[in-house]
Amino acid sequence: MPTPKPSTNTLYFGDNLDILRQHIADESIDLIYLDPPFNSKRDYNLLFKTPKGQSSEAQITAFEDSWHWGEQAEQEFKEILDQSNTAAAEMIQSLRRFLHENDMMAYLVMMCNRLLELHRVLKPTGSLYLHCDPTASHYLKIVIDAIFGPEQFRNEIIWRRTGAHNKSQRYAPLHDVILFYSKTADFVWNYPKHPYMKGHIEANFIKDEHGYRTNYYGNVLTGSGTRNGESGKPWRGFDPTAKGRHWAIPGALLEDIGEDISHLTQHQKLDRLFELGYIKIVKGQAWPIYERYLKSDDGQPVSDIWAYQPYTVRNSLWN
Repeated sequence: MPTPKPSTNTLYFGDNLDILRQHIADESIDLIYLDPPFNSKRDYNLLFKTPKGQSSEAQITAFEDSWHWGEQAEQEFKEILDQSNTAAAEMIQSLRRFLHENDMMAYLVMMCNRLLELHRVLKPTGSLYLHCDPTASHYLKIVIDAIFGPEQFRNEIIWRRTGAHNKSQRYAPLHDVILFYSKTADFVWNYPKHPYMKGHIEANFIKDEHGYRTNYYGNVLTGSGTRNGESGKPWRGFDPTAKGRHWAIPGALLEDIGEDISHLTQHQKLDRLFELGYIKIVKGQAWPIYERYLKSDDGQPVSDIWAYQPYTVRNSLWN
């Protein structure tokens, strides 16, 4: 096979298996999102248009043929057996013995060959998101496990649509599935968050000339339970052990200061935060007060259920 030539800012049109093999270099891609047809008996012909917007009869025919076990599926099956990933070869053979030669098996063979190529082109720090639906998501997961390794599975994400078609004799389907895998354990992760809504901020934060700040009083600088080390000892007149707690500094607070103080002891960390103004001591209060200003990237960590939330558009302070 000729070595693929790297290319940027290029839109390819054609069979993605051919494109991957002919044009995409090894370990050259940071992030892959694929939303292939789901083998759900839907009419996908409208997806296949020429660059000028005309119907592409050749591609429609090839696409329709790929859903049925035949010569093309048999050829791609043999290609999987001949490549170097023996785990993928063994898995696809096991699936064929279980499913036999039917539409689902043809679909899985088609997907397996392409996932092998996607694994090849993904950087060690890269991630893959495969959008599918419950029709084949369980089969696809074990195929990806064989290719990427089960230890690289990160999440099954539920994509909740805004509406569902009524179905007789079963619950109305309302979600798709996104399978999230990384190439290695050393993958890029940017800790995505949902921004806090305006109403939440106004109800729980104090506004001053610098913005919105927290006003957390009480035990937020401590954790439950006592400790024998320094985290259980009194600091500046406050004794956590007397109240069945210990000093425990929130990670978000340590990230805010822009300094690496991981080498400091717990009391030294509290002293530094006090010097920087993140901790205040008010005479007569039972605990020190922890304060920080809200930033545009603050919010709730994104969960594994993705759903459109009505009435939240332009309802954030940062919109």
